Amino acid sequence: MRRETKIFTTLTVAGSIALAGCGESTSPDILDQALTLNAAMVAADATLEDLNLARAPFAFGPRGAPEPGIGPGPMGEPGGHRGIGGALSGTRSVTFYDVEGHTQDAYDPITTASIHFLLEVGGQVARSGWSGTLSRLRDMTVSGLELQETTRIFNGSGTEAIGRSRTLDDGTEASFDMAGTFTYTALEVPIPGSENRYPLSGTVSRSMSVTVVNGPNGDRTRDVNVVITFNGTNTATALVNGESYEIDLDTRPGGFPLKGRFGRNGG
Repeated sequence: MRRETKIFTTLTVAGSIALAGCGESTSPDILDQALTLNAAMVAADATLEDLNLARAPFAFGPRGAPEPGIGPGPMGEPGGHRGIGGALSGTRSVTFYDVEGHTQDAYDPITTASIHFLLEVGGQVARSGWSGTLSRLRDMTVSGLELQETTRIFNGSGTEAIGRSRTLDDGTEASFDMAGTFTYTALEVPIPGSENRYPLSGTVSRSMSVTVVNGPNGDRTRDVNVVITFNGTNTATALVNGESYEIDLDTRPGGFPLKGRFGRNGG
C-alpha cells in the first residue's frame, strides 16, 4: 500500500561554484575544466545527500507514516538532509513489499523485504554573491530488509535540475545550469548502527547537460557523464568525463566535498 507524506528538509551546499576563473577570459580547455569541476562538485553534493538518506534508520509509524516526534524527513531520518543553506520541501511516497512481492499495509521490521520510494524535493538557496535552485526526483527500491538484515541494497533512478548564479569580478551575473538523470546500481549500505557506515559497493551514475549562461565568453554547454563508485571507505571515486575526483564522505555540512588539489573553494 502506498503512503504519501509531505517532507521538509535542507539543501546541501558545497561552497560556491567556480565559473572559469571568476570572470577571466577562458579558452575551450579551461572552460571544459571548469564545467567538469562544477559537475564533480554537484555530483559529490548529491552523493552526500543520497548517503544521508541511505544511512538513516527507518522511522515509520502506523501505516507507513513517520513516527511522532521524528519529523517528516524522507525515509524517516530524524535530522533531515546533510547540509545547510536553504529550505527544500516536497513529498515522499512509499510502498512496502514482503519477500514474495505482496504489498503490505505497514512497514514490519521482520517481514518487510523491500520498500519502493518516490522522493521529490525542490527549493531555493541564497548566500553572499550567489543563489541557486534545485529540484530532484528519486525513484528507488531498497531491498534485503527481511529478517535480521545486515546491509541494504539500493537500486533506482531519478532526474534533477540545478540552477545557480553568481556575481563575477566585473559585477555581471553568470548562471550555471544543469539538467540530467541518475541511476543507482546495487548500492550496498550497512544498516544504521554498523561499525562501518560507508557504502560497501555499487555505483551512482549521472548523465548531465551543463551550461554556463552569460559567462565570460557567452553561453557554453557541455555533456558530462559521472560514475561514482564505493569501496567501504570514507572516500568515493567520481569519474567525470574521464577525470578522476575523490569525494570525502565525511564532509561536514556546508563543507567542500572534494579531496585533493582543489582546496576549500574548489579553485
